Amino acid sequence: MSNKEKQLNHIAIIPDGNRRWAKSKGLLAWQGHMKAGEKMVEVLKHAFTLGIPYVTIWGGSYDNLTKRDKGEIDKLEEVYRILAEQLINDPQVKEKQVRVRVLGEWPKLLKEETISVLRKAEEITKDYKERGLTLLVGYNGDREMIDAINTLLKGGVKEVTDESLKSSLWTRDLPPVDLTIRTGGEPHLSAGFMMWDVRYSQLYFTEKYWPDFGKQDLEEAVNYYNSKERRMGK
Repeated sequence: MSNKEKQLNHIAIIPDGNRRWAKSKGLLAWQGHMKAGEKMVEVLKHAFTLGIPYVTIWGGSYDNLTKRDKGEIDKLEEVYRILAEQLINDPQVKEKQVRVRVLGEWPKLLKEETISVLRKAEEITKDYKERGLTLLVGYNGDREMIDAINTLLKGGVKEVTDESLKSSLWTRDLPPVDLTIRTGGEPHLSAGFMMWDVRYSQLYFTEKYWPDFGKQDLEEAVNYYNSKERRMGK
């Protein structure tokens, strides 16, 4: 493995296309979300097998959880509960020492039963240090940035630095993102996605809907990353 390959420390995934996948199969939107949850576990495990220690997955934006119809939101919450239970009960999570974090405004948006199981996944894994899985739920990057700025203002800061801004973000404990993957054929980021952390990230877009994205697709994304020279603004 080259030095450049070793730099792949953190990938972030925007798993887009779940509803379009369901529609293409003659299924309901919630069935697309259920399949998406299954795919998250598969891809996560393969990322760790490939030696990538940090994985962040956008599980739902603030808008997803406030603007969609109640039936779809209820199904999204069910996906979160199932995913959290899988992480809690999967022996590989303990074996690989995967710390689970759930970031975003989810505590004020979700039902208590969903909040409880997500907190349990965080609590059980809080002392694990080898790998990190971050689920972004009720997360918009623009809202994160506004919250960080307001936090600094309330603290009486007179000058904002890289360090003070990063330390005020919800993602303060995460390393910079090296590779951002977006599925679903939309070649852009959304809602200010992790705007501070992806500023030097390689961006990889694929036409595949998230439920069709598999291990080989992840490897292709990693190979794409390894083929690029990261200039880091230089």
